[in-house]
Amino acid sequence: MSFKCLSIGTVERDSGIARDTLRIWERRYGFPEPLRNNKGERIYPKDQLRRLQCIRRLLDQGFRPGKVVALNDSDLGLLEASLYSNSSISGLIENLLNILQTSDATELEVALSKIYQQQDMQTFITQTVTPLLQTVGERWAKGQLQIFEERMLSEVLTRFLNNKISLMQTVSTKPCVLLATLPSEEHTLGLLMFSALLADRGVNVINLGGEVPMDQIILAVDRLNVDILGITFSGAYQYKNIHSHLVELRESIPKNVDLWSGGEGIKRMRNLPSGVKKITSFDQVPL
Repeated sequence: MSFKCLSIGTVERDSGIARDTLRIWERRYGFPEPLRNNKGERIYPKDQLRRLQCIRRLLDQGFRPGKVVALNDSDLGLLEASLYSNSSISGLIENLLNILQTSDATELEVALSKIYQQQDMQTFITQTVTPLLQTVGERWAKGQLQIFEERMLSEVLTRFLNNKISLMQTVSTKPCVLLATLPSEEHTLGLLMFSALLADRGVNVINLGGEVPMDQIILAVDRLNVDILGITFSGAYQYKNIHSHLVELRESIPKNVDLWSGGEGIKRMRNLPSGVKKITSFDQVPL
């Protein structure tokens, strides 16, 4: 029986849910329901991994464990299906999705390069990358896209945009913009897209990437003579913490340094702390 089951380490890796969390859910919600091998260790049927992956997708959309972990497969499927409408997409995006799901990273990057040659950076980000990521997110949330396909797209876009940014940064000038996310915020593609838009306008951008301790961000603002600090929060970030974290940042950096914040987590907030500029879309580049 055990050869059909997965170890807790495998489930942790493939679901993105920590093993301690799996044990807590087991006690609190009655799921997952592991079996035991001959050593008494937890092992999980593969169908439970698929259900946990579904739960993780819903958590990434902002749902709380108490609302989804105890749901059965049917209810989870209905909840996922209700998240997105079947909106129409352009032929360009459909073609990129087809390449993503039938080819390799090289062909995908070639396709993106051809599109980029016909668009400026602003158009590329707002009319190609943004709708592409939105559609990928919708299909992944519905279970219509494989995890490795979503990861491959992120890797290709990261490599592609970093290459373009490095070429543009050779002539960048003031102001200096520092970008980062706080610990527990691992979604960084939005930062990279914003970096590309700023670099395209000749702005000096320093992108520290994801999960940077707050004290290190504050230190970098001072050390690097930063004019603007940009922080993003995805929909998966703990919503209740966003306001207090922004307040702490605003109080910890010089008053003459502007503080910008964006991302799905910010879109849901009606009011930001005083002294924080809200960025709700890539069309709103303030510089």
